[in-house]
Amino acid sequence: MRTRRRVLLPLGALILAACSSAPSASPAWTYGDVTPAPSGVVAAVKVIDVFKSPACGCCHEWEAYLRGLGYTVKSVPTDDMGAVKAQYRLPQDTWSCHTAVIAGYAVEGHVPVEAIEDLLATRPAIDGIALPGMPPGSPGMPGVKAGPFEVLAVKNGAVSPFGSY
Repeated sequence: MRTRRRVLLPLGALILAACSSAPSASPAWTYGDVTPAPSGVVAAVKVIDVFKSPACGCCHEWEAYLRGLGYTVKSVPTDDMGAVKAQYRLPQDTWSCHTAVIAGYAVEGHVPVEAIEDLLATRPAIDGIALPGMPPGSPGMPGVKAGPFEVLAVKNGAVSPFGSY
């Protein structure tokens, strides 16, 4: 299993730039089975906007997880998460605490980076992906991962399986 430090080292200068705005304290979790982005994923795509409640702590942890993997994270505090989720046509049963947007796709909840990178690599004709709720052991959440996370594809308010991570 790779630790956060082992993942950071191969990504070099890109990580240093992306992490410069990250908090100085290390997150209280590790997510050991993370692999670096495929070489075909360009740096420009690794910019993600995260809409979240200003009071949410686990959203901050998910952002730190992405920063640690070379993503440039732009936090967008909002008091109307329902409006954000409606804008991206996310059905209520897929909701989590934060909604992110990358390359025009919505990413709802504590989605593992592997699912995000699969989304960016395949560019399916969907609105986004979601990991409903706040599953223990998912990136940014404390606890033990009990099994694969079932990430959903969302298109026009309907859901279907996207993948297991």
